[in-house]
Amino acid sequence: MNYSRTLEGTLLALALSATFSAIAADNWQTCKEKQQQIEKQLQYARANNNQKQINRLNIQKTDIAQNCSNEDLRQKYTQKIDKLTNKINENQRKLDKAQAKGDIDKVTDLQNKLNENKAKLQQAKQNFARFEQAAKQ
Repeated sequence: MNYSRTLEGTLLALALSATFSAIAADNWQTCKEKQQQIEKQLQYARANNNQKQINRLNIQKTDIAQNCSNEDLRQKYTQKIDKLTNKINENQRKLDKAQAKGDIDKVTDLQNKLNENKAKLQQAKQNFARFEQAAKQ
């Protein structure tokens, strides 16, 4: 019996951490927006008498209320932008080196990666600006 309670506790902890990670991964939402999204899902679950989903969403709601802060989210989003900036700088160094060597295949590949990362960075900056605007409200 003790084993099953320990297992249940472990599984619950894993589910909560996975739940928060999944919620935190949502695109650039503030804590308030995450709570609103959960509320909408709860309304739908209640309308459909889906008790299992209601229980899961209530756990998520509690987790957000206890663990979510816009400052933590802001830090994560800033780190993502920094990471992409570093990737761009690294790709540019590699591209310059490949161009100096005249390795056309590598130049093409690196140019594509550089363009892709620049587009991701632009999107991340736009999303972060949207997050900042929403966080002020």
